[in-house]
Amino acid sequence: MFYKKILAFCRTFTKLGLMGRFKITSFSIPFVLFLINPIQSSHGLSVSCMIDYDNGGAPAVYESQECPPWVLSNGSLQNQNIKNCQFATLQGRREYQEDRVVCNLDMKLPLLKNNSHLDFELDTVGIVAVFDGHGGKEASEMGSKLLFDYFKVHLVFLSYKLMGIYKGEMPLSDYKANKLGILRESLLKTIFDIDLKFTQEAIKNGYFSGSTANVVLLYDGQILVANVGDSKALLMSEKIPSGDSRVNLSATELTYDHHPDREDEKARIKTAGGSVIVWGVPRVNGVLAMSRSIGDVALKRFGVIAEPEFTGWRVLTANDSYLVVASDGIFESLKPQDVAELIFEWNLIPERREESKLPLSCMFSESLAECIITIAYEKGSHDNLSAIVVPL
Repeated sequence: MFYKKILAFCRTFTKLGLMGRFKITSFSIPFVLFLINPIQSSHGLSVSCMIDYDNGGAPAVYESQECPPWVLSNGSLQNQNIKNCQFATLQGRREYQEDRVVCNLDMKLPLLKNNSHLDFELDTVGIVAVFDGHGGKEASEMGSKLLFDYFKVHLVFLSYKLMGIYKGEMPLSDYKANKLGILRESLLKTIFDIDLKFTQEAIKNGYFSGSTANVVLLYDGQILVANVGDSKALLMSEKIPSGDSRVNLSATELTYDHHPDREDEKARIKTAGGSVIVWGVPRVNGVLAMSRSIGDVALKRFGVIAEPEFTGWRVLTANDSYLVVASDGIFESLKPQDVAELIFEWNLIPERREESKLPLSCMFSESLAECIITIAYEKGSHDNLSAIVVPL
C-alpha cells in the first residue's frame, strides 16, 4: 500500500507544467508553473535518482541520467496574473538593469492531505521573489530562472523521504507542521542550490557578479520570508491611530538587511578572515556592501554566505492588506512607511482622487508597483528599481 501511494504521488506531481505570458506596464516578467507529463514508475523517484539527489541536490537531479523526466524550464514563459501580482522594474540611472523579479501565486503542487494516511493532493502555493543583481546580471538571472524548478524538486524529494520515515501512517497532529516544514526546507535548499550552481558557472566563465534573494512563500493564509542580502519584504496592514477614526496603512518590515556592519554579520566576516571597511558605506573587504549574497565567489572565503535568514511562518490577519517585495533601490529614497502611504493614497476611490497627495506621475501609473518605482526614481534613487505588490 505504501508503494502504491508513492506511485500515485509521482503521477500526481508530474502533471505540473507551464503557463502563458503576462505583461505589466510595458515589459514582461518571468515565471513558471509546471505541466504534468505522465512518467513510468521507474523514473523520477527511482532509488538511483534518490541517490543522485542526496549527493548533489536539485542540480544533480536535472543532470542525472537516472532522472530523465526532470527538464529545466529556465523561466521561459511569462506570468499572466495581472490583478494579484503587480510587477514593475526600472533601470533608472544605472548603466545596466540587473534586477530580476518573479511571481506565481497559483502553483499547484502535491502536498500532504490532512488525513491519517500518507495521501497527497494538489494544493496552491505562491512564490514572490526579487533578485537584485550587482557586478553583472548573471547571478540574478540564474536565480530567477531556477527558483521554481529547484523548489519543485526539493518539495517532491523531501516529501518522498517523509513518506519513508512515517511508513504510510502519520498522526493527524503532525500534518500541518510537516507541510510547513517541508515548504521551508525546500526553499532553504533551493537557495543553497542556486548559489552552488552559480558558483560552478562563475568559476567556469569568470563571472564576478552576485545577487540578493528575497523570497516569500504564501500558503494556507500564511507567509514565510527568506532573505539573502538587502532587498526588503514589507507587510502593509490597516491601522486606526489613537484619537483618529481614519484607517490608514502601517508598514512592517519582514526582513533584516544583511549589511557588513551588523554586529552578527561583522563577527562572522572577521572570523573568516575578512574585514569591514567603510567606502561610502560599510563593505566586505572594502568591496561588497552586503554580507550575504548568491554568487560573489571571490568573497565567499571571507564570510559572505548565501544562507537565507527566515522570518518564520506568519498567519495573515484580516487587517493585512498588501505584501510588497522590493529591491533596495526603492529604499534609497523612500522609507517603508512612505511606501505604505503611497498605497493608501492610491486606493482612495476615484471620486476622492482630487484629495489625494499622490504626485501626478503616480496617479497615471498603471499599477501600484509602477507608482512605487516611479516615485522612488523621481525622489532621487540612483539604483535599479524593482517592486512586486500583492493585494492580500
